[in-house]
Order: sequence, then structure tokens, then C-alpha cells
Amino acid sequence: MAKKTSGREPFRFSLCDDLYTLPERARPHEVDLHGGFADDTAASGSIFYGMPGCGIMRISADLTAQEIIELPSDLKPLNFHSTKIIEFDGKRRLVLPANNDAKVVVVGLDGSVDFILSRPEFEEYRDEEVLFKPTDTAFADGTLYVSDGYGANYISSVDPATHHYTGLFGGKTDDPHAPGLFGTAHGLNPAPDGHHLSIADRPHARFQLMGFDGHFHSSHPIPDGSKPCGIDFKQHGDGWYAVVGSLDDPQEGRPAPIYILDGHTYAVASTIRPKEELGVELADHIHNAVWYERDGQVYLICQAWNPGHYFVLAKEG
Repeated sequence: MAKKTSGREPFRFSLCDDLYTLPERARPHEVDLHGGFADDTAASGSIFYGMPGCGIMRISADLTAQEIIELPSDLKPLNFHSTKIIEFDGKRRLVLPANNDAKVVVVGLDGSVDFILSRPEFEEYRDEEVLFKPTDTAFADGTLYVSDGYGANYISSVDPATHHYTGLFGGKTDDPHAPGLFGTAHGLNPAPDGHHLSIADRPHARFQLMGFDGHFHSSHPIPDGSKPCGIDFKQHGDGWYAVVGSLDDPQEGRPAPIYILDGHTYAVASTIRPKEELGVELADHIHNAVWYERDGQVYLICQAWNPGHYFVLAKEG
């Protein structure tokens, strides 16, 4: 039987059934997955992500094993809506925004708590009815950026050395074309140009490029109705490409795709359909996908939502 593949060359992928490696103790919690992955390629090669009710998962560099990193009992139940790795003061740390608990937890790679950021102390948050529900973070030029995607939709900057907030930009809008404002600032990462953050405005099916100082640069639509959750960039050949997990498909009721975009123009280079074409039955909604490469093989590490499900795709060719 021919191997099932999905997508358009050179970004055509197949499912790696043998890389579904969750430990038995973690599997009852998989249904609650609602976060994202951090790739420690620069050091150990491990991949980290949060498993609510279980702890932090560490995937081995060859993707064949996972282990549970224990957290203090008060943090274990929390949902960490994303996972990012930052390095300062000579130490690598995991940054974990807890969207339901109004905090950002920063821990060592062994799970030991370093510090916790609480609600920003800005005028915009003085009213207690203004929610703070952080969904993602990004690290650039020594500054940590926190996206309040399920709350007031500001992007706050933090000095990680002092643990203090230093500024904010953005805010909430229902206008799908408003520059520098967001319906849901769901996920973000530094753009390939090294000068901007690329921020997923989920309900408005667009990415906005914002300077590290908060100035709006440009807006890039993707297929309307796709609800992008985040973005991860990778250099491939002479170009840059982005992988985007979508919560929905533009066609109502159709299982959601994973898009590969040109990293500069945001044009769709490939559309991967994990459920329809690869048989991933739980992949109705894609919450997070990141690039991973080992020994010349390119992978997508993926997470479906509602129900949560972990799976790995391998690039063909």
C-alpha cells in the first residue's frame, strides 16, 4: 500500500505512527492538550511542552521517547498555553504562560521554578474587569514579549533579568483591518528579518508584523476563516518558510489544515490535511505546529485541540 502523503512539493508530509511516544502516565491527560512546543535545537535538541494535570513533557532529540518533568503540586494542574525557551544570565529557561491563571511561569529545564510574572502593572490593567489571560511569549534582543491573547490583547514587554514589565502595545479590536490591534493575539514569534514580531490575529485570519518597539509594520492575510493559532519559521534552501496551525478550515465543518507559508510574503506554499489525507482522526483543530530537523530529516511536531492529540509528520523527498 502506498504511503499516505499530504501537501505540495517541496513540502509534502507523511504521518510517523512510530513517533507517537507518550508515556502511559501521560496519555489520560492528552485529551486536555492546549499549548505548544519549544525546540531546544541550540543545546540539547530536546523538545518541551506542557501537559495539564501531568507536568512538562520532554521529547528526546531523536523523537523516540518522552519523559515527564515534575512540577510543584500547585503548578501541575495549570494549562500552559505555549512553551518557549529563553536564555539569559547564562541559563536556559522555559517560559510557560498560564492562560487560565493570569500568570507566566518561568522554570529551569529541570522544572525548578525561577520566577513567576503576574498581571502587568500598567494603567490599561488597573480596572479589575480587564482580563489578563496570556497565550504566548516570544524572546528577542534580550526582551521577553507576552501576548495577552485571551484577555485584553496587549503585547507586554518584560526585562527577564529584573522580572519587571517595561511597556506594552496593541489592544483589542473587532475591525479585521485595524493596524496594530488584535481580535485575538493568539501566538507570536520573531520574524526572519530580525526586527519584527509576527503575531497571529486568529479571528481575522492575518499576521501582523510589529516592531520590537510596538510600531505597526504590515499586515498579511491568509485564507479567510482559517483562524491561525501561531507561527514558526525555518530557513529552507535560499528562502524562509513558516508553519501555521489553523483552528478551523475556511470551509465550515471541514477538518483544519496546517499551512506552509512563504516566510516573507505569507503566500501559501503548501496545505497539509492531517485528518482528511493522513488519517489523524483526532486532528479536527490544529493548535500548534513547529519545525524540527535532525540528521537532514525535517519534521513537523503537531498538537491538535479539543480533543488534544500529539502527532509527528515527516517531510517526504
